[in-house]
Amino acid sequence: MSFKTEIMEFPRFVIMGADALKKLPYVIQKLHLGSKIQLVSGATFTKKIAEEVYLLLSDNGFKVSAFTVESNPVTYMNVKNLAKRLKADGSSVVLGVGGGRVMDVAKLASAWLNKPFISVPTSASHDGIASPIVSFLLRMNVAENMGVEYTEARAPVAIVADTSVISNASRRSLAAGCGDLISKIIAVNDWLLAQKVKGEDYSEYAAAMALMAANIVKTGANVIRVGGEKAVRTVVKALIGSGVSMSIAGSSRPASGAEHLFSHSLDLLSLKHGFEHAEHGMQCGVGAVMMAHLHKINWIEIRDFLVKIGAPVNAKQLGIDPKYIVDALTKAHKIRPERLTILGVKGLTKAEAEKLASETEVI
Repeated sequence: MSFKTEIMEFPRFVIMGADALKKLPYVIQKLHLGSKIQLVSGATFTKKIAEEVYLLLSDNGFKVSAFTVESNPVTYMNVKNLAKRLKADGSSVVLGVGGGRVMDVAKLASAWLNKPFISVPTSASHDGIASPIVSFLLRMNVAENMGVEYTEARAPVAIVADTSVISNASRRSLAAGCGDLISKIIAVNDWLLAQKVKGEDYSEYAAAMALMAANIVKTGANVIRVGGEKAVRTVVKALIGSGVSMSIAGSSRPASGAEHLFSHSLDLLSLKHGFEHAEHGMQCGVGAVMMAHLHKINWIEIRDFLVKIGAPVNAKQLGIDPKYIVDALTKAHKIRPERLTILGVKGLTKAEAEKLASETEVI
């Protein structure tokens, strides 16, 4: 029997704790990444942190260029503009200092040009800080305008997570990170289902990493509820574990199931109808409650965890009209038709979606 070749990319350095930012010069030197740095940040809170990083690196002899990601949502043009900058200034490494938008743009542009990427998160809202995956909406936008081959990103070579910085982010972002993490329970169950029904490749190692990430926040709920640096450290550790699980699997399978399809479906509906969607992790958390019910696993336990750490558990708390929750449930199976989940091939009817959302008290 012959086995396929597997390629796994992992971060070589993970530095986490108060004042971790001060270790950036050491990390870049230790990895022999060169002296020309492209610093990518957002335009508000993250820009202030990026300015500190700029001064730190400049004082240590690095030549630093700054690039600001201003649009929301980001598109392929943001990535193209950063790629042009990278070509022009000859930067040897890309630092993404910020949240999801910044990470996505920096991660993808660096992959296009085969430049190493360092993740410097300013919030703990999603597992993209450690994964080789970018957000669904950006992947879709890039694929439509440039081709699917341009959606392939790579894992960061290093993660520098300053817990004192991340502690200053909103409590909502921490709750979103927990929602994203608890949803790994659904993702792994969906993956197992696909293995049984379709014979899909399944990695016990990757699945175990994803479930461990969910368990870290589940058992640390009391700490997370209090907040502060200890809570941030707990969530960031779990997010990194989840990101690594995707590197092991070579896909987002261990971290993204029917609950993520529901969240993506809501995002698309928000673009179509003009309402504001909630944070990705929060939508995934609510999705996890409903998908757990379909899987016949303990959805009440998942909901109680979300309540304890202050995350939304229903449409009202998400700030989304119940009709869009139902609509998203009926359309979710179409988002990635090649990926079998508990939603099945045909998905849910409107009546089934209304019943599911009602029985789990989401609407």
